[in-house]
Amino acid sequence: MAFEQSLLERIARPEGAGGYKLKLNEDKLVDSVLEHMRKMLNVRHGSVPALPDYGLPDFNDLAMRFPDAILELRKAIKTCIEKYEPRLCNVKVDYAPNPESPLDLHYDITAQLVVDGAKGNVWFQTTLDSAGKASIRG
Repeated sequence: MAFEQSLLERIARPEGAGGYKLKLNEDKLVDSVLEHMRKMLNVRHGSVPALPDYGLPDFNDLAMRFPDAILELRKAIKTCIEKYEPRLCNVKVDYAPNPESPLDLHYDITAQLVVDGAKGNVWFQTTLDSAGKASIRG
């Protein structure tokens, strides 16, 4: 059974507490996944003591390895999503250079969102700026 919001999201907004829904709100589920990915991709390895590989590697460590760092980040994003966002499967991350902002790294993420055993396609565009901040839209 898929949940449309994380536990902390349900605690923070208890308006639906105490009752069960028969119909899953897919828009809220996608929003919840998107919000989790925003948080997850803005965390650096080692920042969460219980999960040392949660998030992405520190950009300062990758700066000297360009252009190989582009592929390393693509792999790190894919691995992080596959490991820590169980609502997504068949994750594919592609580097999508943008000539309008050459100092930022752009990645397209496609995956399947699992909803009550059924799978639906989702797409997210991720931009990593030179400071290492990730912005995601879907």
